[in-house]
Amino acid sequence: MKTKFNKSKLFKYSITLSLGIAILGLNACSKLETTKCPSTSTLTTNIEHFTPPGAKVEVVTEKPLQQIKGLCEVVVKINGGPPTVIYTDPKGNYFIAGQLLNAITKENLTQKTMEQFFKVSKNEESNLNQYVAFSYYKGKSYFGTNPPPADKYIYLITDPKCPFCHEAEPLIQKWADKNGVEVRVILFPLPIHPGAFQSAVGLWCNKKGWNSLHAAYNAKSPMSQCPAGDTFIKNSMQEAMKLGVQGTPTIIGMDGKMHPGAPSSEKQLDEWLGK
Repeated sequence: MKTKFNKSKLFKYSITLSLGIAILGLNACSKLETTKCPSTSTLTTNIEHFTPPGAKVEVVTEKPLQQIKGLCEVVVKINGGPPTVIYTDPKGNYFIAGQLLNAITKENLTQKTMEQFFKVSKNEESNLNQYVAFSYYKGKSYFGTNPPPADKYIYLITDPKCPFCHEAEPLIQKWADKNGVEVRVILFPLPIHPGAFQSAVGLWCNKKGWNSLHAAYNAKSPMSQCPAGDTFIKNSMQEAMKLGVQGTPTIIGMDGKMHPGAPSSEKQLDEWLGK
């Protein structure tokens, strides 16, 4: 059966990052031949076949993938948007868009590359602070008022109806309590999750916090809505997209580095964010 691709959606980034993951089991090799990657002009021309009409493609970098012979890693921007990592053959005739995982080293190779390009500046962090819906710190939620001064903090960009976010929240809470970390929550409801936007608006309008966020996942109907909340969540989403957020959950550390996807353990949070 042939699969029909929607070209305009190939590089659409408003998706839950944990979906559509390609898991590859790689064989270890003692020697790898050098792969010659296609030119920037070739990549730009060929990628434009799969983007919306008039879209401008910018190739940020291209390099041979050391782990796999014959595969090149390419970082591109579409219409000046956030960087996207894709993979191609030496001639640039075939493209793979998705997560590349190494079963030998247990590394997410795509994520490692993304972390090099996804970093929030202090100025961008200042803008992001305007869209903190609420904070969680030492067992309490703070809405509209500043929590007690915290030496350590992270930003959690999340969706009330995201299953991966819902599973990660107790782990993040436990880790934050143990390490005295403030969790600043940015609401980023995705279109693929029915009722997520209304749920996010309801949380803001009713001045709800951390526990209500977790409960909202199973709620059958959203809380009461308000125009100000509608505007706040839309602006919050736009600000996150400016930073290159592609899905939920996404965690931003004090060093500005962005970590997409749900953490699997406290150890991974330590590796991402430090203790």
